[in-house]
Amino acid sequence: MNRFLKITSLLFLLFVSFAYSQELKLEPKVIVPEDVKWTVAANGIQTSVLYGDPTKAGYYVMFYKIPADLKLPPHFHPESRTVVVVTGKFYYGYGSTFDESKMYEMPQGTYFTEPGNQHHFAYAKAGEVLLYVAGFGPTGTTFVEQKEK
Repeated sequence: MNRFLKITSLLFLLFVSFAYSQELKLEPKVIVPEDVKWTVAANGIQTSVLYGDPTKAGYYVMFYKIPADLKLPPHFHPESRTVVVVTGKFYYGYGSTFDESKMYEMPQGTYFTEPGNQHHFAYAKAGEVLLYVAGFGPTGTTFVEQKEK
């Protein structure tokens, strides 16, 4: 857990310092792993808001815990995001059709971007994955309509 806290703290400082040159009015705050509050979605993804309010305009930081074996179909978000794989191995691809052959294998420590409105898909096929996600809200997820085969 101590390593987890160190990685989380470093990631938070990194993203806050490069937050698109916007000034953030930060208050002192520490969240240790046992105090992280999770919300569970119907598909099993757990989310935790660490900073800001992703439903409103402004900078936000979140954790996403993706359960093992979950496939995320093609979707997109209205805002650009930066993402770091904190734990696990994530499989991720850009495009409107889920295609494992086009996925990047992203081990722990990988940084990647999700440009706004860019279609992408993902898979936690190697086990549970914890992602650190930062962006400027409001955020949302729109799934890409798939054609019948």
